[in-house]
Amino acid sequence: MENQEKVKSIGKWISILHRQAQIYLNRELKPYGLSSSEYIYLVNLGVEDDGINQKCLSDMIIIDDALTTRVMKNLETKGYIIREKSQIDKRSYNIRLTKKGIEIQPIILKVLKNWTDIIAEGMNEAERDSIIQKLTVMSHNALKVTQGK
Repeated sequence: MENQEKVKSIGKWISILHRQAQIYLNRELKPYGLSSSEYIYLVNLGVEDDGINQKCLSDMIIIDDALTTRVMKNLETKGYIIREKSQIDKRSYNIRLTKKGIEIQPIILKVLKNWTDIIAEGMNEAERDSIIQKLTVMSHNALKVTQGK
């Protein structure tokens, strides 16, 4: 036990925060039929008429293409998005929000803001900004290793 106390692990605390965020988001989004694995796609889709290529969306939020495909099918079934075959590349899909998808965005954003307020309680704006900046650096460092960049 003594050795565990000496080891300072950033990953441990990020992992705890991630798991707790999933629990919170699943609970808050349940009334809308959404889960913590789905919301990220909805808040990253714009309201443009043409939508976005599914692969581009996957790359933008750095999530595996196969998982994105599964989630897109679920969101389509739930009525939040429309998937249409791309006119340019018939193997890919363009994704766009439905009216229901557009209406859920501010609700999700409010839930996310509430979570940020909860976990940042007792911090001032400068401390919040500093943490975001440091987490951004750590994320870029992690991507360099995992994606070979």
